[in-house]
Amino acid sequence: MIKAIIFDLDGTLADTIGSIRRAVNLAMSHYGFAEHSYDAVRCAIGNGARMLIRRLIPAEVAADEARVDEILDYYNARYAETYRDANRCYDGMKHAVMTLHERGYRLAILSNKPDIFVRELAKILFPENIISIAQGQTDLPVKPDPSAPLDIAARLDVNPNECAFVGDSEVDIMTAKNAGMYSVGCSWGYRSRELLSDTGADIIIDTPPQILNTFK
Repeated sequence: MIKAIIFDLDGTLADTIGSIRRAVNLAMSHYGFAEHSYDAVRCAIGNGARMLIRRLIPAEVAADEARVDEILDYYNARYAETYRDANRCYDGMKHAVMTLHERGYRLAILSNKPDIFVRELAKILFPENIISIAQGQTDLPVKPDPSAPLDIAARLDVNPNECAFVGDSEVDIMTAKNAGMYSVGCSWGYRSRELLSDTGADIIIDTPPQILNTFK
């Protein structure tokens, strides 16, 4: 019996690529690198900001950890200026999340983006007290490592097998599996339905309102 639901953020609750892409391209321009399209950024996200930057800068630069640190710091400073652009959920998602809260589910958000941005975006996207825990990258390993989702489950006072993980990427499905949670793939996000299926999602939903049919 599912008692708690953990949501990914980017590509699951909201389309955040525009705000991420703006910050990415500000960094690329600053360092004299080529700017990137929506699709290029979409394909690069999912494993945290450091991996995002590493995937989008030239390979010879990505091999230099000090340079990656420098560019990442600049990107994070720019993202602090752009992240609020992602100020609305996908159509139907806000209503679905609020209805799940009314039904008694304990709700959380877990993302690989920096923690401060996740907490602030949760406040922008949802009314107070709907999301019990909003967490980004901390000192715990990033998804798909199970440490963070297991920590959230414990803080929500549920067992892992009483928790569902909802996300749009193979990283989210692997996270759910690694943590012993029910995995829900969202086909409207940044990865294909086929990839979610191949990764072994327990169920795949195609629109946000379908969540309400899954968790009644």
